[in-house]
Amino acid sequence: MRVFENVAFGLNFRKDVGREERERRVQETLKLVGLEGLERRFPSQLSGGQQQRVALARALVIEPRVLLLDEPLSNLDAKLRVQMRTEIKRIQKRLGITAIYVTHDQEEALSISDEIAIINLGAVQQIGTPRSIYEDPDNSFVAGFIGLANFLWGRISEIYEEGLKTTLTTKEGVEIKAELEPDEDWVSGAGVIASVRPEAVALYKHGSAPSHLNRIDGSVRLTSYLGNRVRYEIETVWGDTLRVDTYNPRHQYVYQEGEKVSMAFDSKDVKLIRTE
Repeated sequence: MRVFENVAFGLNFRKDVGREERERRVQETLKLVGLEGLERRFPSQLSGGQQQRVALARALVIEPRVLLLDEPLSNLDAKLRVQMRTEIKRIQKRLGITAIYVTHDQEEALSISDEIAIINLGAVQQIGTPRSIYEDPDNSFVAGFIGLANFLWGRISEIYEEGLKTTLTTKEGVEIKAELEPDEDWVSGAGVIASVRPEAVALYKHGSAPSHLNRIDGSVRLTSYLGNRVRYEIETVWGDTLRVDTYNPRHQYVYQEGEKVSMAFDSKDVKLIRTE
């Protein structure tokens, strides 16, 4: 079917929608999704992005109260996915309808959602805003699934400043300082995972990290230049691999593979997750 017939398909089964009403709604919806003038084209004459817009228009034209999208952009290339998700968010906001959007793309979920539900093996792990999901994950699965995270296993060794700060000792014997929320109920000896995002970690030449920051020494295992940032894989002195992202590399020294470095991060950037 041509574009117009595709979009009008759902309206053809509604007895309360006459011909003139159908024409009006189809034309309005085509304008909404940016397909004006393409009414007579067949799918083979459309780009991948235009085909996805037709599918979206076909769903919108019946004026649903809830819009369900099940990985709608999975067959598009990366650049087109970014463009289309922006369009979907714009249209959803303009129409003011509830949209449930299923995706395995973490960046897509963060960029398009007002609220996210993280599901693993059929069980909801956490529900919250994109920011709360990313910055305050409830467990290690959420922390590792949404974005990248470095995990350090250990136990609480000290709690001080009226329960607002703590020191944990990792299984390798490294002391990590972290800050606690006032309503968190931690006790000394509790098993924890310290989660630190790659962008929260700074790299210094070996031994030169500021003393007030948490510090872990290692050597550069892999350097990946990604344009707006450099992603490093750092092998720690005990053999684990941690990831570090540094942004705007144009004005920074780029460490090469094999160089010895010190990773440093603030206690505010450590998220503690209970293990027991």
